[in-house]
Amino acid sequence: MSLIGYPTHGQTPRPPAAVPPDDATRWAESSRRRQLLEGTWRELLDERVRTLVGTLRRDAWGETSLAINPLANICRELSVLYDTPPDMRHDIAPVDDLTNRVRVSGLWPMMQRVQYYTRGLGNMLVRADASKDGSLTFRPVFPDMSTASAKPERPDIPVSVQEFRERTVDGQREWTCDVLDVSDPENPVYRVILIRNTRDGNGKSSDTQADITAKILGGDMSGENYPYRRKDGTPVLPYVLYHATRNGYRLWQPYEWMELVEGTLDAAVLHQMLMHTWRDASWPQRYTVNLLVRGGGAVQTADGRPSGVMVTDPASLLELESPADREENTQPMVGQFQPGGDIAVMERGIADFVARLAQSADVPPSDIQRMTGQAQSGAAISLNNEGKRSAQRRYAESFRDSDERLMMVSAILLNRATAGTPNATNLIEGGYRVVYREIPVSPQEREARRDEALELLAAGIIGPIRAYMSIYPDAN
Repeated sequence: MSLIGYPTHGQTPRPPAAVPPDDATRWAESSRRRQLLEGTWRELLDERVRTLVGTLRRDAWGETSLAINPLANICRELSVLYDTPPDMRHDIAPVDDLTNRVRVSGLWPMMQRVQYYTRGLGNMLVRADASKDGSLTFRPVFPDMSTASAKPERPDIPVSVQEFRERTVDGQREWTCDVLDVSDPENPVYRVILIRNTRDGNGKSSDTQADITAKILGGDMSGENYPYRRKDGTPVLPYVLYHATRNGYRLWQPYEWMELVEGTLDAAVLHQMLMHTWRDASWPQRYTVNLLVRGGGAVQTADGRPSGVMVTDPASLLELESPADREENTQPMVGQFQPGGDIAVMERGIADFVARLAQSADVPPSDIQRMTGQAQSGAAISLNNEGKRSAQRRYAESFRDSDERLMMVSAILLNRATAGTPNATNLIEGGYRVVYREIPVSPQEREARRDEALELLAAGIIGPIRAYMSIYPDAN
C-alpha cells in the first residue's frame, strides 16, 4: 500500500506531487476550514482583504480583527447534540458496564467538539483504543490528517484508514503514518510508517518511508497478529467516520457549506471596513484654506522634517492663524466634509449579510434569538431553545449510526484487550442504541405550549390526548 502524503512539522500535511488531485484539494479545503474553526485564520483574512481591496488600502486599514466568524458561530450554535450525555440501550443485554466505561473515558464531552468540527469540515474520524485494565480512550482525527477508502457496496463506511501522527522516534519528533486496512478480512494490515523529507546533493526534495511497526507496536501487527477483531475473528477498524449529513454514496464531504465558508471571509472583510471607518472616518473631516494650525502635533517624516500633516481629534480645540505670506485680498476659509461612512448603516448591512449566511446553513430566521430590542438579526447568530432542538433532531440521525458503531467497536476492543486478564470483559458486540436527550423546555415555553394547546382544544381543532402531548411531548 502506498502512502499519499507528507506533513511538514507543525503544519497540516503537505500533499506531494503523487497525491491524487481530489485528495490534495480536499486536504487544502479542510485545512482552510480548520483555521476558521480554530481561530488561526488571520493569514486567510489578510489574503482575502488584499485580494478585494489591494495592498495599499489593506495597509491603511491596520491590524485585522477576527471578531466576525459566521462559520464558527453557526457551527457552535448547531452543535448541541451532546450538551447532555446521551443514553445507551440494548434490547437484550445490559449496558451499564459499557456505559460507565464510556462515561469515565470522557467521550461525550469530547463529542461536543467533534460535532462542532464535523459540521464545519463535513467529516471527522474518532479512533477508539482499549487497555488491558479495561479503560477506553477516544481521540478525534481530522480529515486533513487522514485518508480512507471504502468498498463499493458501502461507500460511506471506511475499510482502510491512513492517519498522520507525530511521534517521538529515537528521541526525535517525527511524522509517522498509521496504516490500517481490513478490506481483505483474511489479511488485515496494521503498520506504522516513518516518513522523512530528504534532499540530495542537488537540493532536490524527496520523501523516504521506513516501516517502524515493530519499534512502535512491539512486533508485526498484520495478518494473524492484527489486534482488532470480533469474537469470531472478523477484523474491524478502530476508527469510526462521522458525517455532517449522511449521503450514502461517498466518504468525504469537504465542500458542503462552501457558500458559508466564502461568506465568512467576505463578512470579515466588511467588518474590517467597518472598523477602519469607525476608527478613522466616522467624524466629519475639517479643512482650512489660508489658515494654519498653531501648536504641536504635526507629523514628521522619517528624516525629521515637517510633513505638513496635522493629527487632530474631534474633541480637541484647534487654534488657527493666518500664514505670514497670505495675500491681503485672500480670505481664510474653514469647512468640513461629511463622515466617511455611516456606522449604523454599515453595521445593519453586515448583520443582514450574516443573517443570510445563516439561512444558507439551514437556520430559519424564526430560530434566531432576539439579542437586542431591535429586529432578530445581528453579526453574532444565537439560536433560541426551539432552534437548538430542531438542530438536535436534524443531526441526530446523521450521528446516531456512527455513535452506535463506535459503541460496537468499543465493546469489541475491550473484549480483545482484556482477554485472559483479571479484567476480562464479555460485552455483546453489536446492537447498541444511542438515545439523545432533548434540551429541556423552559417554564415560559411550557406555558406558551399550554396556552396554545388549550385554545386549540377549546376550538375543537384537537382532542384531549393531542393537547396533552403538545404540552408534554416526552410523555410515553
